[in-house]
Amino acid sequence: MTIRYLAKAIFCTALLTAFTAVGFAQFSAYVQGSVQDPSGAAVPGATLTLKNTQTNVIATAKSDASGNYRFVSLAPGSYQVTADAKGFAPTVIPFTLETNQTYNLPVKLTVGSMTQSVKVTSQAPVLDTADSRNEMTLETQA
Repeated sequence: MTIRYLAKAIFCTALLTAFTAVGFAQFSAYVQGSVQDPSGAAVPGATLTLKNTQTNVIATAKSDASGNYRFVSLAPGSYQVTADAKGFAPTVIPFTLETNQTYNLPVKLTVGSMTQSVKVTSQAPVLDTADSRNEMTLETQA
């Protein structure tokens, strides 16, 4: 009788172990790279947004002091990375990620357009009635 229970216990343990291994399966693909300006210098603090174009799942990351970034545990599929940093134009890069792939994706940012505005008014300056001084410019002969 005890051998029967022992055999059932061993069978159940083996079965549970087999299904547990499948339950721990995770995605192991990565996307990594560096963010650089047009001269090749690192851009720290750039915001990177990774979007799975099939499921619309979004992940974000910031580049470190060396301009490096990394997205981990990704499912295979079609993605796009959008990189944005102050003073630079947003950059969008589409790519396809395979299973167990470490994809190196360098990002080159381009300088964004600067906007500058000048406001010109045709009104005269406001008269200060509290000041009673008179001013006059003297010529050199006077």
